[in-house]
Amino acid sequence: MPIEIRRFHHDGRFDGPIHAHERGQLFALHRGLALIRSGAGDWIMPSGRLCWMPAGVPHGVLTLGPVAGLSLYLDAADLPPRPAVLRAPALALSLLARIGEVEGDDPGRRDRLLAVLLDELRATPEESLRLPTPRDPRLCRMTAALAADPADPRRLDDWAAALGLPKRTLVRRFKAETGLSFVQWRHHARLIRAAALLGDGVSVTEAALAVGYDSVSAFITRFRAGFGVTPGRFAPIGPDPCRK
Repeated sequence: MPIEIRRFHHDGRFDGPIHAHERGQLFALHRGLALIRSGAGDWIMPSGRLCWMPAGVPHGVLTLGPVAGLSLYLDAADLPPRPAVLRAPALALSLLARIGEVEGDDPGRRDRLLAVLLDELRATPEESLRLPTPRDPRLCRMTAALAADPADPRRLDDWAAALGLPKRTLVRRFKAETGLSFVQWRHHARLIRAAALLGDGVSVTEAALAVGYDSVSAFITRFRAGFGVTPGRFAPIGPDPCRK
């Protein structure tokens, strides 16, 4: 299978323009933290995750501080037809790094490694912490406001009145279009914004208060449940195994 390999490294914050690729893109961060944006929603991508971006899908990447990683461009029809951030096992990350080392020196070996990597990815769960974008313009007004200010205290009754919708209609439509309840979506918005703040160097306490948590301990518990690590250990900067 023909593939193209690119390493990337940014010493600071980088806000890339919305763009699309002719081939699918599979990339990993070996250090740092990024926000992946697409029409399907937004994801926080810490180091140790893989992102799959299908061919032709417009997307942008905002890095939150220094990052380094590796991208593979390939045709893989059996990977998801939509963008996804995957909770990659250590084996998948090691295979990706090894493919980057082999490159074109031994195409046969590289293809065998890639086949094992793709087999691993088919069984890899997707990251659940994302912000799906609804289609209804009225719902988009609400989610845009919450994404801009996750600490917004307004409840469903308030939003139903502001949008001119019966509460039951709002609840039903929001769930149908995003797959999440209002409470779940706002919870995800708060954690994603908190992760971005932490990536900018904000303290755990400041991040918790900024996104609407009154209790720092409750914030830490929620954050650990969402990302698998505590806020204080999120986005550690470590060595990049793919950088020569």
